Amino acid sequence: MLHSMSPYRKHLRVAGLVFGLVIQASSHLSAQGGQQARRSASMTPSDAAPAAQPALEPARSILRHLVGRWRVEIRFAGNFDGAPDASATRIVDTLFDDLRLQWTEVENDTHLSSQGVLGFDTRTGRFYSTAMHSGGAGAEFLTGTMNLLEPVVTFAPMAPTAGQQASESFKWTMVDPDHFIWAPLDRGWRAVLTREQ
Repeated sequence: MLHSMSPYRKHLRVAGLVFGLVIQASSHLSAQGGQQARRSASMTPSDAAPAAQPALEPARSILRHLVGRWRVEIRFAGNFDGAPDASATRIVDTLFDDLRLQWTEVENDTHLSSQGVLGFDTRTGRFYSTAMHSGGAGAEFLTGTMNLLEPVVTFAPMAPTAGQQASESFKWTMVDPDHFIWAPLDRGWRAVLTREQ
């Protein structure tokens, strides 16, 4: 016995046929890169930004130029052209790759020394720095943001506390491949690193 289809059932059947054709067509298109085309078309500029990582190559360049042996001259505020108030020798080498460096530093007139790690985290697009000083109370943990217009990285404590002092945040400036400046934001002192040949 034949039953006539209700209008509702006709629409369901037509919708099912159209859906089946769409699925079949999309599987055919995926073999031709259809899924890739849909994925890239649906990406927004904000989705593409993390993948581009605009700071990666500038960061790699700064870190690459740091590898070597350096004379460190420290001058306190107001000492512009006199002898350095302190000096040291710093040796910087790669740790695992060109984005992670390790360094050791020995002051010339004392037995004080320091060591640490400086690197760039590709997941966050930020620098990080850890340091231990033989005359200090504990470890120093900093995170840094790079200025993409000039070779300057501004470092601040990873876990800032209330009333954080400007003397605990630093600016790392690449003057040229043979000179770097490390100074606190309060400008109480500055360290000039000069490459030793």
